[in-house]
Amino acid sequence: MKSLTKKYPWVRKTSIYWFWLNTVGRFISNFCHLKVYGRENIPKEGKVLLVANHKSYLDPPLVAYAVKKRPVFFMAKSELFEMPFLSSLIKHWGNAFPVKRGRADLTALKTALEVINNGELVCIFPEGQRAPANSFARAKWGAGMVALKAKVPIVPCLIEGSEKIIGKEKIISGWPKVTIRFGEPFYIDLEDKKENYQKAADVLMERIQELKVGNKSS
Repeated sequence: MKSLTKKYPWVRKTSIYWFWLNTVGRFISNFCHLKVYGRENIPKEGKVLLVANHKSYLDPPLVAYAVKKRPVFFMAKSELFEMPFLSSLIKHWGNAFPVKRGRADLTALKTALEVINNGELVCIFPEGQRAPANSFARAKWGAGMVALKAKVPIVPCLIEGSEKIIGKEKIISGWPKVTIRFGEPFYIDLEDKKENYQKAADVLMERIQELKVGNKSS
């Protein structure tokens, strides 16, 4: 983690993280009428990879507040670190590092693995972008690479309703109600080879989608 905190000095300000989580996070969750299911599926300690679908810019703080019992580290698109207000917000919140979208950002993927190997919980959004309402985007192969190289418990997370707040198509629509569901931890039984990365990424999205109420495995 030393190389991470040297490069991104705002990361790991634990007291600030919990302050923001218990103030801003609580406000956002109350505004969204957030309901959380399956929190008991998240290991209380140790290396964990959390994979979630992506609908809104507010997904990271919502997921962090839903996890609640331990810090969550996120990748955030690099453009956000170039916007004065959002950059300041991210750095005050802490526990986020940049990823360049549109191509495989190996530096960001290696950073995610470094954080995981330090015994932390890292959340990634396999789709790599906000998906339109009521749909999912195909996962990027980089997410599969992280999953296979990490070799740690993977917890699927389904976010529903956040697209009504700063989503891909709307800034705010009606009175939002957000639900977050965490599934049971799983492993992907594939060899760590480049040709398996997209297959692994597809498995991640399948496990997320299975959490929808009414699906066979829900």
